[in-house]
Amino acid sequence: MKTPVLVTLLLLSAPVCAVCAPKADPLCKELRAFLASVKPNENRSITLRTFWGVRKEGEQMVFGSKRCEHNGYEPGKNLCEYLMAHSSTEFAGYNAKRMLSCLAPFPPSQNRLDINSGSFSTQFGSDDRGALVDLDLFADKEREEMVLVFKADGY
Repeated sequence: MKTPVLVTLLLLSAPVCAVCAPKADPLCKELRAFLASVKPNENRSITLRTFWGVRKEGEQMVFGSKRCEHNGYEPGKNLCEYLMAHSSTEFAGYNAKRMLSCLAPFPPSQNRLDINSGSFSTQFGSDDRGALVDLDLFADKEREEMVLVFKADGY
């Protein structure tokens, strides 16, 4: 009599667990493509600058702005295009948290981690081929912007 009850419970719990599984962040695919493109002895980076508030830019007042610098590197341009469309302007730490979650071997719970500034380093790829990755988030007080630098040194 216990076996049918156990089977029923397992069958009922399977769909629930599938729904509860975290979805892969599409940013991870974009980051991996950028990192995989960096060749040995090559240094590549992108810089995402965000501003939240009101300020004058040129002749107009803006409420929040975002820009991404890719240094003319095509895979960096692709990553920048993704970030311009799919990153937070208001919460720069959220962007860093998403990147870290993509790179961490066991991603931290995003719900319990807030990042205001910091420097992080990790490795991408294998021991024979990959990149040393640096992620820096800091305030540019002069421009009143948050700056997120994602840098890869290929090996």
